[in-house]
Amino acid sequence: MGLALREESSFDLGSVFLTLITGLAKMILVVACSYGIFSSYRFITQSPRFNINEINLVGHQRLSNEELSPWIGSIIGKNIFQLELDGISKRLVEHPWIQSASARRVFPQGIYVEIKERTPFAKLQMEQIYAIDNYGILLGTDLRGANKLPTITGIKTKNPKIGINVADEEIIRSLKMMYSLNQLSIFEKNPIDNVHISSRYRITFSTHTQDVKVHMRPEIAQESFKNLVLALGAIEKNEKDFSYIDLSFENRVVVKHRGEVKREF
Repeated sequence: MGLALREESSFDLGSVFLTLITGLAKMILVVACSYGIFSSYRFITQSPRFNINEINLVGHQRLSNEELSPWIGSIIGKNIFQLELDGISKRLVEHPWIQSASARRVFPQGIYVEIKERTPFAKLQMEQIYAIDNYGILLGTDLRGANKLPTITGIKTKNPKIGINVADEEIIRSLKMMYSLNQLSIFEKNPIDNVHISSRYRITFSTHTQDVKVHMRPEIAQESFKNLVLALGAIEKNEKDFSYIDLSFENRVVVKHRGEVKREF
């Protein structure tokens, strides 16, 4: 009996020793891996080999690299791994002319930034003439490439802020109706390119030469346009130029030709 007890005790002691050795080996491995990870992290975040020395900007046409530089921020010389790419994109889209922006790393020392600029869609006359894009964002007073765009007048907003959306219901409805009118044959050679919003109840469209005007009430705009299409044949039969078309009345189209009294259709 005594011999059996000694053998069992010896066996348990060996197992404990083996467990301790195994645990110690695992601990050493964890420490070694942690140190390796720490050393690698310190190397890639502190080595000048990964400091940014080049920024590639693409997609911009209106804005120059010099204009964009302050919005990107001072990133030359910074570590490429520690740079927050989302921060670059967020700063850039705060620029009124930038619709979207994305940035990515180009190892070992480059940053690639892709920009999508806003496109001027119309001009808005307030205390100054502003360009707006197709979303109604107020872009500013730089009218390069916007001189031939339609002009919206009659808006009474004071001290507008660049970058805000100014496309209220009247503006959107007016631009849509202007587009529809310009599809008609009578405006093919002399398109409408000016919209004057007198009030929410009256809009006046003017052709490029300012010699023909179209008056309309926004609340019956669709019905009035249909009436104009139906009366188009009769209007075009008169060889004399007309000076205005009044679509402000329900179920009536009033046309006045130069030197004549107004006619109704």
